[in-house]
Amino acid sequence: MISTAVLLAVLASALLHATWNAVVKSRADPLIGIAWLSAGSGVAAGLALPFVPFPPAVAWPFILASTAIHTVYNLMLATAYSHGDFSRVYPIARGAAPLMVTLVSLAFLNEELGSRALIAIGLILLAILGVAHERQTGRQAGVGPAIRGGTAGAAVRDRSLLFAVLTAVAIAGYTIADGLGARAWGDPIPYILWLFFVDAWPTILIVAWMRRGRFHRTPRGDIVRPVIGGLLSMLAYGIVIWAMTQAPVAIVAALRESSILFAALIGVFVLKERPGPVRIGAIVLLVAAVALLRLS
Repeated sequence: MISTAVLLAVLASALLHATWNAVVKSRADPLIGIAWLSAGSGVAAGLALPFVPFPPAVAWPFILASTAIHTVYNLMLATAYSHGDFSRVYPIARGAAPLMVTLVSLAFLNEELGSRALIAIGLILLAILGVAHERQTGRQAGVGPAIRGGTAGAAVRDRSLLFAVLTAVAIAGYTIADGLGARAWGDPIPYILWLFFVDAWPTILIVAWMRRGRFHRTPRGDIVRPVIGGLLSMLAYGIVIWAMTQAPVAIVAALRESSILFAALIGVFVLKERPGPVRIGAIVLLVAAVALLRLS
């Protein structure tokens, strides 16, 4: 059973998560956007480190493993957004991850889930796959040319699918690593702060090298939104790590994917995407699945 407080906290995290992803997607170059986002979260976490204890030895393997996985995640996510619609990439990336987490949780973490929880997780996955089933709407969230049919359009869609799936693998990896890391330390707040401070710098350095000559010349006005997005990402993930210490990892991971509902709304009202009937039906199914998960 998941408490009301944990449910509301994870839903708030889902909203924050969809918001910072939209910030990255809205950038002309998502790689540069995600690097500045990492800078924002890394600096904010660093400012808080004097007020929290130094990580114990038991936490460092998880922090370092999560840092490596988060770096891959950031690069794959930004690349996926460079090739695909927000409303297609986001549900694929977020949708496959809870299935992977659930399988690992059941096989290796000795967590037990009731039949309702398993059904709810399955419905959440089905709903997200329904959202992802529709073709891309055309323009990349107002950035770049519209994607047409034919060989070139299919190649772009295939690349967005590939990088979205790789993003999902990374999501599953760091979800498990951080859930175990927070439990090993016994205090999720300092774990989160140290994690965000450590894992910011590999992404920043890699993107600065990949976009050398452009990254450091980013206009000041284009830095503000990603930095704010970094603060949102840290808050969103912090809530999730805390929730994983209060409820089964698989349930928290699946419930967090309700962010697809918020992403759909952002896609319509902010990024001007037009959902079709399949996507609308999938969103309704998702809401029902989240309600079932609450009753599990």
